[in-house]
Amino acid sequence: MLKYRIPSALLLIAVFSMAVWGLYKPYLFWLLPSVACLLVVAGSIEMLNMTRTQGAYKIWTIAAALMILLSGFFYFRYPNFQRMKVVLGFIALLIFTATFLIPLFINKIEGAIQSVSASFLTLLYIPVPVAMLLGVALIGYTSAKLDGRLLLPYFVFIVKGADIGAYCVGTLFAKSPLGNHKFVPEISPKKSIEGLVGGICFSLAIGVLGALYLPNVSDAMLLLGSKIAANPSVGRIAGALIISLILCLLSIVGDLVESIWKRDSGIKDSGSYVPGMGGILDVADSLLLAAPFMYAITLTFSRF
Repeated sequence: MLKYRIPSALLLIAVFSMAVWGLYKPYLFWLLPSVACLLVVAGSIEMLNMTRTQGAYKIWTIAAALMILLSGFFYFRYPNFQRMKVVLGFIALLIFTATFLIPLFINKIEGAIQSVSASFLTLLYIPVPVAMLLGVALIGYTSAKLDGRLLLPYFVFIVKGADIGAYCVGTLFAKSPLGNHKFVPEISPKKSIEGLVGGICFSLAIGVLGALYLPNVSDAMLLLGSKIAANPSVGRIAGALIISLILCLLSIVGDLVESIWKRDSGIKDSGSYVPGMGGILDVADSLLLAAPFMYAITLTFSRF
């Protein structure tokens, strides 16, 4: 497992880094939205397979997920284009209404409540948070003080740091004479309290180091720190700890939520797109619930 997990992780980091850093380059501008589209399509397929949604519901949900993502991308990319907001509002209304009317279009009432609910859950759970991640990356188009190419990786590494820390510490204690204490054995038998603590500590360390030494992020944290404590440096560290802890906890909740769904569906992994890691949702589950908070914090920074 580990021999596949490490190469997959390195490849994902390389693609993510190239996509984010190319966002403001004319020849690589298309890469991040393209990667986001692939993530949304693959994640939606996995989610719909878990909920056993098929036929017209599956086709429409995937198409609607792409419409939501691309609408969010254009909204964040062209924030001053007022007509665009009207068009995007119309698209949102169309998606909302059409999803309810699918049973009428296909002339099949049986299972309508379950299928429509699964479609809405998929649309809320996957394309909306991914669009918010694009909003963090594109913040440079609305704020001259912030660089999304630094903020987005900073937040992502805090969130994924919880996964990495939990995996490393949990594996270490599992082989230790001290043993490990199960966290939620009925949901995920491998999760331990030691891993949970290790993940939190790892996330907090990444958050503080980034707040101290990462350009642009450090400046934003300094402004935040001045609102928290009389000593801006102390406030910066306190702000980083608070933000990191919230992101870490949201990461843990996101991971548990997907584990519950997989347990209910009777599957081990959401898919097999990522060798050694499972599916797209197995990789991105911790990011999806944390994405709204990432975007909210980014907007807060932009107001300073």
